[in-house]
This record gives sequence, C-alpha cells and structure tokens, in this order.
Amino acid sequence: MSSAPWLVRLARATRRDRLLLAGFVCADPLVPWQVEVESFVREQLFDWRFDPHARGQDPRLLLVFERRSRTLVGVAAHERITLVARTTFIPATQLEVIAVAHVWQGRRFKSGVRASDVVMSAVLSDVRARVPPRDARVLAVVHEENVRSIELCRRHGFVEELSRPVDLPQYRRLITRHVGTRRGR
Repeated sequence: MSSAPWLVRLARATRRDRLLLAGFVCADPLVPWQVEVESFVREQLFDWRFDPHARGQDPRLLLVFERRSRTLVGVAAHERITLVARTTFIPATQLEVIAVAHVWQGRRFKSGVRASDVVMSAVLSDVRARVPPRDARVLAVVHEENVRSIELCRRHGFVEELSRPVDLPQYRRLITRHVGTRRGR
C-alpha cells in the first residue's frame, strides 16, 4: 500500500521553520481578512507557538507538505482554552489558524482528497491525540465572508454557532457538538 501524498509534521523551533512561515503565501492581496491571516502566519505564528509563557495552553503548530516536492501546502495551529458558560467551565480547543497556501487553494491531491481537508484533518487528529483529552469541543473563529472556510468547518463537524465576538462582529464562532467523555482515557 502506498503512503499518502502529503506529509504532516510539527513545527520546530528552528530558523528554517521560521523562514518557511515568513514566506508563506495564502492571501489574495485585495481581500483584507485573507491578508490578516497571512500576516499572522508570516509575522506572529512562530513566536505564538514557541513562546515559553504559552506552555499552559499547549500550543501546537502543524505543517503540511506535498510529500514528493516537499512544498508547504498548509499550516494549522491550535491551543487549549476554557469556555465559560455562566458558572460552568468547559475545557476545549481553539483552532488558532488553518491556512492553505494560495497555490493549493481549491486543489486536490492526486488521491482526490482536497488539500484543505488534509490540513483540517491533520489538526483535528492532533487535537484528538492530546492528553488530557480536550476534543469534546473545538472552536474556530472565521470571517463571515470566508465562505470556503465556513464550508470546510461544516464538513468537519463545526455545526453550532456561538454568539459573535463583541469586538469582531464580522467574525463567526463555529464550534463542534459536545462529544462527551470518552472511555479508556
């Protein structure tokens, strides 16, 4: 059986990975919310991941490559958060960023799998593997005009919507259904 045409790995605290992110292109320069995501990936994501003060949030940064050429297809990052509902505290995960390189947007691997689905599946698999478990609720914040990302989230189980952030009313907060406590963990 052949291996997948993509490769997923954790980012490393190396100059090479910093430069890889600094050169990442995922935005149409005429779309402000896309430029915002690209700027975050290029200028802040590496430091966000490797900030020693962020260890409590267990930040994770994944890089997805096309296996044969080793070109960067996408990046995904997540961290532990606590949702508060009145007096209830709910452990959860926030997807910090999901970004697909501009040249890979709308494309599929030769296997037929969408590049965006590979990036999202990689990050959700990483979330499920965290100990202690924190995949009962996964949250994504997406610009209301980012129809492709909203559809990507829906395909991967983000089916409920929380109230919009007060300071960012043009963004939607999508969340997975509560999956309950899993046995054996």
